[in-house]
Amino acid sequence: MTDQHDKIKRYLDEMCSQVKAREVHTDLRNELGNHMREMMLDKKQEGFTEEEAAVYAVKQMGDPAAVGKSMHRLHRHRMHWGLICGLISLTIVSLFLMWIFKTNVTDARYQNFYNVQVVYTIIGMTLMSFFIFFDYRKWKRAAWWIYILLNTMLWINPMISSSINGMYRYYNAYGFVLDLTSAAMWVLPLSIGAIMLDKLRSSPNVKTILFYIAMVALPSVLLLQISDWVRLYMFVTMSLVLLGWIMRKWLYTVIGALITGCIGLFLLFIPDPYHRLERILVVFNLQDDPYGDSYIYNSIIEVLGSAGWWGNGLGTTFDRFKTSYFDYPGVLLIDVFGWSAGILLLVGIIWFVASMVKMLPRIRDDFGRMIIVIITSMFALQMIYSLAMTTGRVPILSVVFPFIGYGNHLIFDYAMIGLLLGVYRRKDTVLLKNEKSQSVATPVQR
Repeated sequence: MTDQHDKIKRYLDEMCSQVKAREVHTDLRNELGNHMREMMLDKKQEGFTEEEAAVYAVKQMGDPAAVGKSMHRLHRHRMHWGLICGLISLTIVSLFLMWIFKTNVTDARYQNFYNVQVVYTIIGMTLMSFFIFFDYRKWKRAAWWIYILLNTMLWINPMISSSINGMYRYYNAYGFVLDLTSAAMWVLPLSIGAIMLDKLRSSPNVKTILFYIAMVALPSVLLLQISDWVRLYMFVTMSLVLLGWIMRKWLYTVIGALITGCIGLFLLFIPDPYHRLERILVVFNLQDDPYGDSYIYNSIIEVLGSAGWWGNGLGTTFDRFKTSYFDYPGVLLIDVFGWSAGILLLVGIIWFVASMVKMLPRIRDDFGRMIIVIITSMFALQMIYSLAMTTGRVPILSVVFPFIGYGNHLIFDYAMIGLLLGVYRRKDTVLLKNEKSQSVATPVQR
């Protein structure tokens, strides 16, 4: 406000000097400045001079340092230390399990896995630290560019990369390997949500819904072209969750889920060279091919049956199946430390997901809430299915265990939890103009 009295400006300057979150300074100046201006107008109508009215307004608001410290307590950046401690625990478990794997496996091909896991963890934590302090609202302005870039990379990757098991999942450039489909699975729902959130909330008509479907359909076709069916299904699932949360029309979401499920089943029944349907159905009859597709399932069940409550210890012998333990960290944990450790992991995962869910009502910004919904849902989906695969009773898919599984996915796991923590960090520093703060409504008296 350019027409403020000098005394009011000095008061606001001193008050804001106590508030470390600079992004709230403008809102605080507007809120308190308007309130003081109203008091000045009232007193001028009573016959006070402008100088006397300004002195009165300043006196009524109280000591600017005290008011500023009060505002700082209300609107400071906050860290979710509980979630961070849980994340550190998962990181320790991850590195410890990979150390056990390295110590017990004799095949030279796997000896470097521990070092690679450490590198991925360091890169991931670096990105996490960046996103904690990154203003997540800038994501909204870059959403279209991110959407276009990722779809372009999905389109050209089969032309420039080699396939692995029929999938063009990894983008390799000058020695840097990016798990492209995992990036799409995480980033595209965030970008689509950023683009469509306001449109679907303000005008949820047929045209807007069709536009949303088109935005989801393009990367879905590209993921299908790459043949990464697991990331495709998770991306579509998150897109349905996002649509339901934005529109609050769950009937439409259920109908969309049924139609999408029917399309997914139809695609599974189309013959393919990798026999995806047969490899999924084998879980229903594990005795048909005990040394073929059923081997991993039977091996997991055998390990779980022999582990007992306290496990087989660090000196467990690694057989043919156990050389693939880097893909099954939950089974490795139970084999070495027993069912007690498995139950502890289950409780920890439930607490971890519940902590993310409990963030939601504390976030006042719709875009911030949307980020929490997407990231929490994706982590919950992966963790629940990874735990289910640990039993050997559900189809084993390339769903990685967040934070404790081996691989490039760690970079995205840490980056996304950093983005979530960044939203929480700013929960008290956004949308102040819509908040009815008691400290503003009721001025501090001397």
